[in-house]
Amino acid sequence: MCVLYGREGYHALFLRPIAEALKCRYVALEYLELYERYVEGKRGVYYVEEPWLYEGRGEAPEPLHRLPPQLSHLEGRMLPILGNVQAYVPRKAPCRALLAKPGEPLVTDLLLPLYLELRDEAEALKAAKEAYRCAPRTVDELTRGVRKGAYGRGVMWTAWAPDVRLAAPPWGPPMSGIWGLTWVGEKPTALDVYAYPPPYLDVRWGEWLWARRLLEEAKPLRGPGWMPYVKRLWPTLHRYLEGRATLEEARRAAEDIDAYLSRG
Repeated sequence: MCVLYGREGYHALFLRPIAEALKCRYVALEYLELYERYVEGKRGVYYVEEPWLYEGRGEAPEPLHRLPPQLSHLEGRMLPILGNVQAYVPRKAPCRALLAKPGEPLVTDLLLPLYLELRDEAEALKAAKEAYRCAPRTVDELTRGVRKGAYGRGVMWTAWAPDVRLAAPPWGPPMSGIWGLTWVGEKPTALDVYAYPPPYLDVRWGEWLWARRLLEEAKPLRGPGWMPYVKRLWPTLHRYLEGRATLEEARRAAEDIDAYLSRG
């Protein structure tokens, strides 16, 4: 029996029926656990995020709907399911809308937006430490806080809340974080499926219609080597934010972040 490796929470709501349709057993893993299982290269169907494809293999059927042109490189490697985009929370608030959850979010959702804003690793680290003091530690805390006006001038992913209107960041284009399926050692199966917000331009967007423009503008900013960089950096970054590592230690761990960002 095949295995579909996916995630918990919102993702599992649509992945479990897909696994059933494929006659696969469903296994839910945390973000980095799922990434590590995928790059091991063992046989299975994997729910992957677009930057993972630089580090792993897999193939997928051609999508049955229209992707934005800048995401056409996913065709044949991933069947896009979720059109997630990291965009800006354009409101003033006492604390920055930057998720400070230990693990990969410390890099992607806290440090990276600040680096893109400041373009200096040391300054971004100092800004991250300042923001960390009152930053939300969970997605639920962030979304509830943004609705109440407690968090602003930061970033969220469009899939986190259909009612929170986001915008393109002042420092550049929104960052795409498309999720989809790739088949490793299994024959790809054509599927006409997508979740919300969709990754396609020619489908119904429902309550996420406001986010369609952000998908059209989004760029795949995370390039080759991004995920190994995240794995190396986040433990030291966490210690720095907690006061258990120096700025210089954190700077050395975070150096050359620009080398892992895409120029495409």
